[in-house]
Amino acid sequence: MPAFDVRWVERWQKMVNQDSVARLLGRHFDADVMLEFGPHAYVVSFERGAINRVQHEIGAESAYQFALRAPSETWSKFVQPIPPPMYNDIIAMSHTLHGRLKIEGDVKVMWQNLRAFAWALDLMRAVKE
Repeated sequence: MPAFDVRWVERWQKMVNQDSVARLLGRHFDADVMLEFGPHAYVVSFERGAINRVQHEIGAESAYQFALRAPSETWSKFVQPIPPPMYNDIIAMSHTLHGRLKIEGDVKVMWQNLRAFAWALDLMRAVKE
């Protein structure tokens, strides 16, 4: 199971920033997103599809447009090379029948940039431990 620690997130950040498709799809994607992997939480700042900053220390002053919160076990299934059913994307994981992922905040920003955001999240599957 991935640790979802700071080093893991930094490897994911590097993958997103080196991916030409992420930059193309995300050319209008600017948002601060809270990603919560069980006990690990980060505010990831996207700018034109690239991740320009990851805030590791989260406090009351941490600002973000929307948040994705799920247990680390849920994210571990999502990041498998071939995820099991209902863990293949954030829409399936947040479905009311499944309810393993909570999406909160200004979801309009997420919907407006869903393709770019989903592409960046899918790159998590290639992060090596």
